Amino acid sequence: MSSILENLFYQHDSARQVDAATLQRIAANTGMLKKGFNKWQKKRLLHIIDDKDWIAYERACDSFASGVRYGALFMLEVLGNSSNW
Repeated sequence: MSSILENLFYQHDSARQVDAATLQRIAANTGMLKKGFNKWQKKRLLHIIDDKDWIAYERACDSFASGVRYGALFMLEVLGNSSNW
């Protein structure tokens, strides 16, 4: 059975491998964007992407805050129960 830390490490390691493939896909899509769209279409698409990225950033901040909150509650629960030992 693996520990939580091992699971986090391997999950991060696999995400790093996906990032290389993602970067290649982004480079290919950027080339197609330069060739296939006119100036107005590029501008609209980039606005959509910026909005999507902003939403992802907001969700990441909310998730981080929730994680810190749950971590603090977990520590309080563990430390509260450890005084009974």
